[in-house]
Amino acid sequence: MTHVLERRYRRLLRAYPKDYRAAHGEELIGTLMEAARPEDRRPSPRETLHLLAGAFTVRVRASRAAGVPPWTDGLHLGALIVAMVTFAQLPVLPYFDYEIWTVLGIVLMVALVRGWVRVAALLAAFAAVWTSWPIVWGGFYVPGLDLGPMYGDLAPVAPYWVVAAASAVLAVRRAGAGRASGKARGWGATMPARSPWWLLLPLAGWALQLTQVPVYEPVWVVSRAGVEVVALLLVLAATLAARDGRWALAAAVYLLPGLVYLAENLLVTGVRGFLYWSVLTALVVASLIAARRVHTRA
Repeated sequence: MTHVLERRYRRLLRAYPKDYRAAHGEELIGTLMEAARPEDRRPSPRETLHLLAGAFTVRVRASRAAGVPPWTDGLHLGALIVAMVTFAQLPVLPYFDYEIWTVLGIVLMVALVRGWVRVAALLAAFAAVWTSWPIVWGGFYVPGLDLGPMYGDLAPVAPYWVVAAASAVLAVRRAGAGRASGKARGWGATMPARSPWWLLLPLAGWALQLTQVPVYEPVWVVSRAGVEVVALLLVLAATLAARDGRWALAAAVYLLPGLVYLAENLLVTGVRGFLYWSVLTALVVASLIAARRVHTRA
């Protein structure tokens, strides 16, 4: 019976990172086994919750980028998420539209994942200016240049400008840090690289386009809202667990283009729209407040 309980604890322990299991796994298993009653056949719900909460805390703290301030890490993560969500909605499949624009988006996302913020800043600035062409230049059009979408409203171009602004801040900040330390590295990586698994997000968005279900259909609207609410709840939990504000800042960067959309469409937004944006805003504000409080206590 003891062996059965130990096997169950070890199965739950797999939620922890491998290096943590190697360093603390036996100690944690021993502590749990000592606390268990002899007649227990399986971990209690409380013990299971304790293990899973501990795994979440360890993983969140291990995911922090080393060698950069929390605000820099959060800004980088926010720019990456906005870029990926924006290009994931680009009409790519089943008909391959905007070939050059899609390639530009892929290079931009790879640059952000690899930490090449100077390259990303240039690409994002070009994307922001191009999509805003009708706003900047009015009806002036350059024949033969059909690289990507162009918009006459602020809401569609807001994500591109958010990514451009965040990338520019990161590029300038890292350039200054490199000069101050004598370790400026040209156009190479100037931010810690992130997991390549992030690139699955736009790929999943393009794959969903094969269903040819319009994005305004209730099934997609409700699904996206549910994913966003769950993700922002995890941001709040991660902020409290890691005791810093990088995830809260990333969430605020992600929300910013949405608030621009809300402001531009304020008069035509219904009750459900206001409820949706209110929930997202409340979760982001709660995360920012939590980040401020844990920072003050620290």
